[in-house]
Amino acid sequence: MLTSEQRRDAESAITRLIYTYCHRLDGADLAGAAALFEHARWQLSPDVICQGAAEHLAALEVIRVYGDRLGTRHVVSNLLIDIAEDGATAQSVSYVDSIQVTEDFPLQLIFQGRYLDTFVFEDGSWRFHERVVDADGVGDMRAHHKPAAGIPAEAS
Repeated sequence: MLTSEQRRDAESAITRLIYTYCHRLDGADLAGAAALFEHARWQLSPDVICQGAAEHLAALEVIRVYGDRLGTRHVVSNLLIDIAEDGATAQSVSYVDSIQVTEDFPLQLIFQGRYLDTFVFEDGSWRFHERVVDADGVGDMRAHHKPAAGIPAEAS
């Protein structure tokens, strides 16, 4: 059974992991974002399921990069984390909104959904085990996806 301090430490580490992904992604560090899923499954949609960092990075290659940024802000909110009593696994759910602005694209919401995450505690630290991205709404993705990606502007 976890102590209150152990539970707080786990929640803090998991929160940092979730936010680190967003910061790396928004900062155009696609390899760094994908690396967080080295030993994890990432499901963007029923058709896009990746295992490991290399597959995750390949899926992210459809994203347009503007110099050293994407022009996005992945805003995570309403985060709920449940740590298993043995302290070895955890689950979280959060809302995610992606807002984008570029020189030629006005500020707007391009994605709204939820992150459904599971984590494992291994070798003294928390890591992603799985992320399912549950989309509620997808906006204009023309400035987010490369034209060759073959993804319609209104879908992701």
